[in-house]
Amino acid sequence: MSNYLQTVKELTACIAARTPLVVLMTAERDRARSALKDAAEELGSELEFYTDTDGFIELRREERSAESREPLVYIEEKLKKKSGQCFALGDVRYLDTDNSFSRKMSALVRLASDRKSSIVVVTSDPVWRGLGRLGMFIKLDLPTQKEREKQIAGFIAHHKIKTLDKSKIPQTATVLSGYTALQLNIVMNYAYKLSGGFTYENLCAVAMQKDKLFGKNAAVSRVDVGDVHVAGLDGVKRWLARKEKIFFAPKDALDKKYISPPRGILMVGVPGCGKSLSAKLIADRWRLPLYRFDIGALFDKYVGESEKNLRLSLDYIGSVSPCVVWIDEIEKELYSGGDNDTTKRILGGLLFWLQENSDRVFLVATANDISKLPPELFRKGRFNETFFVDLPDGEERASAIGLYAELCLSFPLNQEQTERLVALSEGFSYADIEAAVKSVAEEEYMSGKTGSFEELAAAFKQTVSMLATKKELIGELREWGSTSAVPASGNGGKK
Repeated sequence: MSNYLQTVKELTACIAARTPLVVLMTAERDRARSALKDAAEELGSELEFYTDTDGFIELRREERSAESREPLVYIEEKLKKKSGQCFALGDVRYLDTDNSFSRKMSALVRLASDRKSSIVVVTSDPVWRGLGRLGMFIKLDLPTQKEREKQIAGFIAHHKIKTLDKSKIPQTATVLSGYTALQLNIVMNYAYKLSGGFTYENLCAVAMQKDKLFGKNAAVSRVDVGDVHVAGLDGVKRWLARKEKIFFAPKDALDKKYISPPRGILMVGVPGCGKSLSAKLIADRWRLPLYRFDIGALFDKYVGESEKNLRLSLDYIGSVSPCVVWIDEIEKELYSGGDNDTTKRILGGLLFWLQENSDRVFLVATANDISKLPPELFRKGRFNETFFVDLPDGEERASAIGLYAELCLSFPLNQEQTERLVALSEGFSYADIEAAVKSVAEEEYMSGKTGSFEELAAAFKQTVSMLATKKELIGELREWGSTSAVPASGNGGKK
């Protein structure tokens, strides 16, 4: 049963039981209105629904009340005249604290109880405890996967669209999760009008702008993926190709198999070898927006504020899902607040989220210093896989050299030249190769002349390799990676 149908069922039961106060938690007033009307139809009862613009409207007959009165006064007068009535307030304010309005509302609910009547409050805001304890809470969630699929199919049928393959509707519905029914309709119309078509690709492009609906968050920032060129990491690429279908699969299909969408990967290894670039790689391949999560920005000097910032940030990430979230050098981030109780609570909150989060969020966390990684991170169910990123082997260096030469230089490399550079780059990281090639590209740009292979070879000779500068660290990382992680490249990068 969808959440909408369940909400109608619960509303019907509450009204039939004359529950004096029902708090319908939702930001979708129009869907709440529809649910209330369906409940009233089910019961065959009158239900007056109030909004600031329309006043009171009897939902079954869609008739506006002749009286235009202050809502609480109107309800009070009608309750005193007749029992067994039902009212719903679509526009309410000031119910989150103990104030004169919330106390007046409490008195009205007690009157409704005496008169065997019900008052439904539609709100997405917290409700003062003194008022909330007088009734029941019902949550109307955002449209489910099936509801989104139905709305997308209806849009396609209405506009007679033939450019979206119907087999793509479930995956499209997954990409468009997190929207209200109204927002979903707006997004589809926007995508339809923007490109003059309606395809999975242009819907993905529009969905990537979801953060525009939710403002900003100090610890979570959008990262421009741009053109992604990645040499190596073949093990990661193969893993992603296998997991993509599961990540976008409908929830009910996964539930039948008792499996969950992949939650993320932990990339541990040598600096400059593509750990951070892997986040952009995933976002690009899966057509998802990428966000950087700066845990250090959560910490605040005031008690409780750091934990609050974490909750707000995780809520924000859930709002913009499906997405890829990148935490760079997570070992430093988790120690940025010091080894104290606040840091431990932040870690605990993050670990709980990693374990229990149900949003389509794929987390990519990178680390260089394994000695500072909390052992709790490696518990199964938090990250789907831990990859060890080593220095590139000869084949991978050849691929990287060819890639950067093609992108940056005005002259092609033949096989013999590539092999010579591979030999010169023994112990290089991908960052070392990139820096050497781009140093020649900079000279080309400044001189206005085409560089030469000998200049490129000289740049490689002058570059001090990562292995030369971090030999002890790399040895420790390789020892750890050989037993505790999966190779990120095709062969572990050890040849």
